[in-house]
Parts: sequence; C-alpha cells; structure tokens
Amino acid sequence: MAFGGYEILMTDAEHRERYRWMFVFSLDGDLRFVSHHDTLRLFRRALARAELPVRFSQGFNPHPRLTIPVPRPVGIASDADALFVETDLAMNPSDAQKRLDQHTPGDIRVISARTLEDGDRPLPESVRYRMDADAVAGADLDARIREVLARETIEVERKTPRSTEVRIVDIRPFVADLRIDGAFVEFMLRITGGGTAKPAEVAGLLGCDPVSINHRIRRLEIKWR
Repeated sequence: MAFGGYEILMTDAEHRERYRWMFVFSLDGDLRFVSHHDTLRLFRRALARAELPVRFSQGFNPHPRLTIPVPRPVGIASDADALFVETDLAMNPSDAQKRLDQHTPGDIRVISARTLEDGDRPLPESVRYRMDADAVAGADLDARIREVLARETIEVERKTPRSTEVRIVDIRPFVADLRIDGAFVEFMLRITGGGTAKPAEVAGLLGCDPVSINHRIRRLEIKWR
C-alpha cells in the first residue's frame, strides 16, 4: 500500500490503533532562537508537507499527536533533540526520516527515525551540554568548577512566568558533571521527577550572564531510560 509517496509496510499489526515514532534531529543557526512551541508548530507543518500519516486527537479541536519531551531553551543549539509522533499506519523508518528531513528548514536535520514497540516509553534521564570556555571571564575557571562541585546545595532564584513570584530552587542534585574539555566547558544535568537545572543557571555559577549566555551553549546528547 502507498501513502504520500511512501511504501507502507503491511504487517500482522496493520490494524493497530496507533504506531509510535521517535525522530532524532539537530537544530542550529538562527533557528536556535525559535521557542519550544514554535519548534512544535514548525514540525507540524513539516509533517503535513511530508505527508506522513500523523494521528490526530479526537474531539472538536483535533490536533496532531506529537511532542518534544525535553524543551530546548531559546538560543541553545542542539545535536540530539527528539520528536515523538503517533501515526495511523506503519512506515519504513528510513523513508520516514528522509521525507521529513526534506521538508524541514536547512538549520534542522532529521538524523534518525525508529518505531517504538508497545510498552517502550523512553524517559529522559540526563542532558549533556557544551559551552565555550572563553565565555567565562575573570578568575581561574578550574577553581570555579571545583568550588561549584564542592557545594552541598546550590540555590538559585526562579521567577514564575507571567508573575512576580520568585522561588528558591536547589539545583545541586541535578548537576551530575561539570568539567573543562579543551576549549569548552561540558556539563551534564540530570532530569528527575523534581525537575532539572537550566543550562544558563550552571553558566551563571561560573560567572557568566545567564540572560545572554544561551547562544554560547550547545546540547550534545540526551540519555534515555
């Protein structure tokens, strides 16, 4: 069977209610300044142009079933973001990856596609980032990193969106690793049921301006469990 230029794989499970997919993609250039919600809208349009058989929700206002479970902070480039999509039909993974990649802007590259089996629900465990070491000015960077890792608690202030409310959050449990790697600072942040740390918060601990540092940070990897 053909659908939108694809060869649909006919299997014994052809009449399942849904098929679940994980697309891994990179994002760079000017598109790193696009918000999480705008990135989702971009992929909705790309999936429609690619004519992938995306599954829609029910009700009066149906919408395509897709999600990006680890939001990317505005300004940060990424080598390994993930898009999860539900479809009504089975597809060839290589064809799906190539077709979607053809219909995304040049600053986005769809790296891979795989189907998820029933019960396979990947959850993000940690995210690894890299920052230009020369973005940190002033005192000895090694000393700053040692001081951060030696602390038992690291309290930061967070403002609630659209509110003046300020919360104090201890981000130390989320900082799994922080080190110098050549011309870069690399750090790994855990993702838990209690949340995670923001990359800009870690950069701020080293003396960077957290408001303007994101464009010097790159997401390298998401580990899934």
